Amino acid sequence: MGIMDSEKLGVLDSIVNMVDKYGMLKLCKALFVMGCFVYIIYNVSDIGGVVEHVWQHQVRINNEHHDAAIEVRRSIKPQVDSYLVNTLSSMDADRSFIMELHNGTNNTAGLPFIYAEMTYEEVRDGIEHIDEDYVSFNLSRFSFPMYLEANHIWYGTIDELYKMDSKLAVRLKSNGVSYMAIIMINGVDNELGYFGFTYCNGRVPSGMVDIVGKLSIISQKLAVLLDSNNVDAHIGEDD
Repeated sequence: MGIMDSEKLGVLDSIVNMVDKYGMLKLCKALFVMGCFVYIIYNVSDIGGVVEHVWQHQVRINNEHHDAAIEVRRSIKPQVDSYLVNTLSSMDADRSFIMELHNGTNNTAGLPFIYAEMTYEEVRDGIEHIDEDYVSFNLSRFSFPMYLEANHIWYGTIDELYKMDSKLAVRLKSNGVSYMAIIMINGVDNELGYFGFTYCNGRVPSGMVDIVGKLSIISQKLAVLLDSNNVDAHIGEDD
């Protein structure tokens, strides 16, 4: 038997011993890991290219999502405006509005501050717009948002609101609000914001209007339009 034959038998004996000692499954796993390691070593020069490719792919996805979100925002505006105008008419209200929630910034521990922004507003003739007064509106400064989170709906006079949250009541009163009805807009996975309508300059709703019904129906319709799943569906249509 030659030297090469002896070496082959020695390797074979080693493999048999390893199978006996560790089992075939563990041996295959070890060979797979070793193969992956060797592959990485031989392709390490291209790691930078792989990372660059992954990064560019993520950037492209982010851009596509942003563009789709902008397109959805444009496409839903006529419908949203229509709901708000309809609310003014059917409820004989002075203002109807939507405030959307967003996370503006975090504190040093990473805890987010919750903000709301009046993104849509319709008013009756002679009533002043106030949407620019409610941009990045810090909800942490008021107690009323916690009530809405727990109860989802509220309606009443500013004097009644004052008993719950005097700070917010004073601010709304400075905008001429005398009565407010408001409800949470709930998306599939989270809370999206608030839909509401107000009466100004001492006006209150008549006893004939169905405040709860109006709030509930419109908020559900708005949730479908404003939910981020709407953006994901739009991207799916483009693929």
